[in-house]
Amino acid sequence: MHGTSSTITRPFQDEWADCERELHATAMPDVQRYESDLRALRAEADRLQDLRTLDQLIDAWPSASETGSDRRLKLVRGAAFALRARDIQAAVDARLVEERIASARAAGETWVVLQETGDPNPEAAAPFSTAAMHLASGLATLSMAQHATMTNNLVYSLTIIRLENKSGVMIDATPGLEDWLETRDRAALDGAIDGWRRRIETGDVQV
Repeated sequence: MHGTSSTITRPFQDEWADCERELHATAMPDVQRYESDLRALRAEADRLQDLRTLDQLIDAWPSASETGSDRRLKLVRGAAFALRARDIQAAVDARLVEERIASARAAGETWVVLQETGDPNPEAAAPFSTAAMHLASGLATLSMAQHATMTNNLVYSLTIIRLENKSGVMIDATPGLEDWLETRDRAALDGAIDGWRRRIETGDVQV
């Protein structure tokens, strides 16, 4: 059985993604081929529904990829594996989010960080993305830093979204608040986050 560490799964997922890209790129100019590929892809994806983990997908791939000279079939199968891998990963991520929410609620926390990528430390001055949810209301601050186009300068942004407060599933990406912020000033971002959290905690928001 293969492990699910990124060093093992990445090459397989890259191969499936390559199949998916080539399949779509070569099918798009031909409507009939596109429709045929789509039907074949759905059929192949249906066959993979009993595979519940990336381990199982990886173990199943060698025999599935043996398609002889039928390159098209390999592309379809690879694309199906890519699709199923995303579904499996989405399910894993959803479970982790639910576990974080349950743990934070059990610990009596007010907020829980659901997702964090990059390095949000101000001293790092690096790209990041952080989603933190208010456990009672499901309102969440989504803050991020990205390099500005054609420069190495960071642009910071903040928006408020509404999530289902037990699962973390998106309910509304634009809940009607005048919340959008974009700035090159990290202090302004942090101040806005603190301000919105105080408002949310005190119920000083109308959605």
